[in-house]
Amino acid sequence: MSRALFVFSWLGLAAPVVGEESTVDYERDVKPILRERCYACHGTLKQEAGLRLDAGQLIRDGSDSGTVVEPGRPSASVLIERVSAPEEAERMPPEGRPLSAEQIDLLKGWIAEGAEAPADDRPEAAPDKHWAFQPLQRREVPVPTSREWGDHPIDRWIGIEHQRRGLTPLANTSKPTLLRRLFLGLVGRPPLREDLAAFEADDGDYALESLVDRLLARAEYGERWGRHWMDIWRYSDWYGLGPQLRNSQKHLWRWRDWIVESLNRDSGYDRMIVDMLAADEVAPLDSDRLRATGFLARNYYLFNRTTWLDDTIEHTAKAFLGLTMNCTKCHDHKYDPITQLEYYKLRAVFEPHQVRLDPVPGETDLEKDGLPRAFDAHPGAPTYVHIRGNPKELDDSRRIEPGVPAVLGGALKIAPVNLPLAAYRPGLRPHVLRDRLDEARRALKEAEAALAKAEKAHDARSTASKLALVAASATLSAAEYRPTYVSSVHAVEWAQGRGASALELYPLIEAAAEASQEYEVLTATAALATAKAALAEATNHKEEKKKDAKTAVTKAQTRLSAARKAQVAGENDYKPLYASRKALEGPDETEESRRQPYPVASTGRRTALAHWIASADNPLTARVAVNHIWTRHLGQPLVESVSDFGRRAPRPPLLDLLDWLAIEFIDSGWSMKHLHRLIVTSRVYALRSSVVDAASETLKTDPENRLFWRRRPMRMEAQVVRDSLLFLAGQLQAELGGPSVDPVSEPRRRSLYLLHSRDTHDKFLAMFDDADIFQCYRRTESIVPQQALTLANSKLALATARQTATRLHEDLAHASDAQFVNVAFEHVLSVAPTKPEAEACLEVLEEMRRLLKEAEHAEPQLRARQNLVHALYNHNDFITIR
Repeated sequence: MSRALFVFSWLGLAAPVVGEESTVDYERDVKPILRERCYACHGTLKQEAGLRLDAGQLIRDGSDSGTVVEPGRPSASVLIERVSAPEEAERMPPEGRPLSAEQIDLLKGWIAEGAEAPADDRPEAAPDKHWAFQPLQRREVPVPTSREWGDHPIDRWIGIEHQRRGLTPLANTSKPTLLRRLFLGLVGRPPLREDLAAFEADDGDYALESLVDRLLARAEYGERWGRHWMDIWRYSDWYGLGPQLRNSQKHLWRWRDWIVESLNRDSGYDRMIVDMLAADEVAPLDSDRLRATGFLARNYYLFNRTTWLDDTIEHTAKAFLGLTMNCTKCHDHKYDPITQLEYYKLRAVFEPHQVRLDPVPGETDLEKDGLPRAFDAHPGAPTYVHIRGNPKELDDSRRIEPGVPAVLGGALKIAPVNLPLAAYRPGLRPHVLRDRLDEARRALKEAEAALAKAEKAHDARSTASKLALVAASATLSAAEYRPTYVSSVHAVEWAQGRGASALELYPLIEAAAEASQEYEVLTATAALATAKAALAEATNHKEEKKKDAKTAVTKAQTRLSAARKAQVAGENDYKPLYASRKALEGPDETEESRRQPYPVASTGRRTALAHWIASADNPLTARVAVNHIWTRHLGQPLVESVSDFGRRAPRPPLLDLLDWLAIEFIDSGWSMKHLHRLIVTSRVYALRSSVVDAASETLKTDPENRLFWRRRPMRMEAQVVRDSLLFLAGQLQAELGGPSVDPVSEPRRRSLYLLHSRDTHDKFLAMFDDADIFQCYRRTESIVPQQALTLANSKLALATARQTATRLHEDLAHASDAQFVNVAFEHVLSVAPTKPEAEACLEVLEEMRRLLKEAEHAEPQLRARQNLVHALYNHNDFITIR
C-alpha cells in the first residue's frame, strides 16, 4: 500500500513513512489517537453506546449496535464513518476539533491491514485504581547495598532506585555552595561572609542540622515560604477601576501576615487548611484565625457570582487536592472519575458563603483598615446543575446537596454552627464602642482647635471670616453631641443582641431616635454653615468654583430641611452605626440589602469540607503538599504535574518516597519545618549540579534527572533576586508584616510586602517571572535579554551595587585590590574567586582606575570597586541557586 509521510501534527509526533510493504503500527500509530481523543467516552471511565476503544479486542467487539470495525474494509467501518462525518452533530469525537486527515488515514490504514492489535493489549485500568487515589501506606525504608548514601531515609529511597537502574550520583557540593543553597532556600537571601566562615569552621557531626534549625527559627523563614504558598493560593491585593473594588478584597494583607505567622510558629498544615476554609465556623471570635479566610475572600469577583464560585472550586481543588475540577462544570470529567453532579455538590458547599469587612481595634473607617473574612450570608441558597455549564439554564428539578468526589472516599459530616453574638453582630465587640467614642473625642478636640483658630483669625469686616466662625462653632456643637448619639444607638444594638423584650427596647429606641435626629440636625447645620463659608471664600475665584460652591449650599440646605422635618415628626427611626460591611454581590446591589443583619448560624459545610480535605485518610492532600515543598527545594517535582494528580499524571518513579514523606508529614503533626529538615539534611539535597564529571551511562539512562542523581540548578525567584540585592547592600528592612506598600514609596521593604495585583506590580519583579495572580502552582524560569539588561541598567541594581561596594570599601579601606576582590566574591557569590577570576578582576580594577583618573573622577578607587561589584551582580551565579 503506497502512502506519503504523515506529520502526526495533533500529537506533535512524526508518523512513520508507510511504503508498499509497510504497515500501520497499532501501538505506535493508532493507540495514541484513540487514547487522546476517544478514551474519555469509550474507555474505562465511560462506555458511550457500550463501546470501548481502549483495547484491540474491545474495538473488534463493537458497541451495543454492532461492530464498528470491518477488518480489511475501512469504508464499511462505522468508526471511520463517524470520525469522518461532515455534520458536526454526527461526527466523533463530539468535542474539540475533528481528527486530522492524517489521523483518519492512519485509522483507515490500520483497518485495511486487518485491524490487528498485540495479543497482550490490555484495556485501561479501572479509574479508581489510579496510583494517586490509593490510600497512603507506610513501607519500610529500604537499605541499598551501597553505603555511600548513608542512613538518611530520603537517601535510602533514592539510593535503592539508583542501585536498581545502575545510576551513579554526583559527589556532594562544596560547603560554601551548600550554605548559599540553604540560606536562599530557607530564608530567601544569601549568607553573609561571617556565616560562611562559621560554617566552614564547624566540623561537628551536627553542624548542618544546627544551621538548619537556626534558619528555620528565623522570622525570614515564614516570609520566604509564605511567598511560595501565596503563589499556590493565588494571593492578590484588591484591584478594580478607580475606587471600585472588582476583585479580591481590601486589606487582604492580613491573610498574607497570617500565612507568614503560621509558618513561623509551625502550625500544622491540616489546621491551616481548616482555618482558610472555615475559621469563621471553627473559631468565629478569633480575629487572628479569621484572617485565614482571606483564601476565600481573594476569589471575590464583583460582576458574576458564578465566576467567583468557579474560581473558588477550581483553586481549592487544585491547591489542596491536585485535582482539575473546573472542566466538570459543563460535563463529566474526560479523564478522572469525577462527574458533573459532583462539581455542583462541591459548589453547594460554597454556595452560602460571602465575604465581608469586619472592624479591627483602633480603626472605625473600613476603607483605612479592616478584616476581610468569609461568612455564610445565605444559608438557604439552593444549588442546581447548570446545563452545559450555562448559569442562565438551570436544571431546577433537583436541588443539589453538598458532597465530594466519591472516588476519594469518605463523606462530609455536616453540622450547622450556632454563632456567638459578637460573630453575627460584630458591632457589639468591646473595641467597637471604645473606638467610636475615641473617634468622637478626637473629632471634638479637632473642632475645638478649629474654632480657636477661627476666632483668632476672625475679622469683623470680612463676611467670609464671620461665616467661617459660624461654621467652626456649628461643627463644634455637632462634635459635642456625637458621643451621646453613639452611646444611645450602641445601647439599642446591645439590647437587641442580648434578646431584650419589646418593653425594654422601646425607651432605648426612643432615646436613640431622638439622639440620632438631633445629631443629624446638628451635622446638617454644620454642613450648611461650612458650605456657605466656602461660597463666600469662592467669591474671588473662577466661575466654575463658585458654581460648585453654590451647588454644595443647595444640597446642604436640602439635607437640613429633611433633618428638621424628621425631628418634628418624631418617629422612632434612628441612624444605625454600621461596624461591618458585606461585599457587594453585584454592582447594582443596594446599600439597604447590603446592610441586612448577618445570619445567627452558619451551615457548617465548609468546616466539613476542610476536615475531609485535611484528613490523614485523604489520599491526595499530603501527597500534593509534599510535592510542592520538594519541588521548591530540589528544583523539580516528584510528580511533574504539580496541580493535577489525576489519571493523566503518570505513576512517578519515586512514588514510594513520595508516600513515605507524606506519611511522615502527617505523623509529624503536618509540620512543614519537620519536612524541611528532612529534605535539606539529605545527601540528595547536597549533590553537585554540574554534569561535567557525570557518568556517561547515568546521563544516558536518566538524562532528565528524574531519579535525582544530581542537583538541578535553579534561577532565583523574582522576589529573591530583589531582596538579595537590597540585603547585600545593607538596605533590606527587617520589619515584619503590615499593609502592602508601593515600591516607589517603600523601596527597602522585602518584596513579599509590595503591592501585588493585576493592576499593580513591581516592574523589576515582573522581569524575573513574578507570580501570576491567576494561577501559579509552579514558577516559570524564562531566559530573556531584558533580565540581563535589568541587572545591568536598572536603578535598583546600580544603586545596590554601589551601596554594597561602598560598605565593603569602607570596611576594607586599606586593603589591597586582591583582598577586595576576594571579599567581594564571598559577599556577593558566597565563594572565593578562582585564580583566573581573581586575575581578571585585578586587571579590570587597574584599567578602570586609570580611565577614571583620566576622566578626573573624584574617587576613582571607590568607583572602580563599585563597578566590579556591579559586574558580580551580573554574574550568572548570582541569580542561580547551584
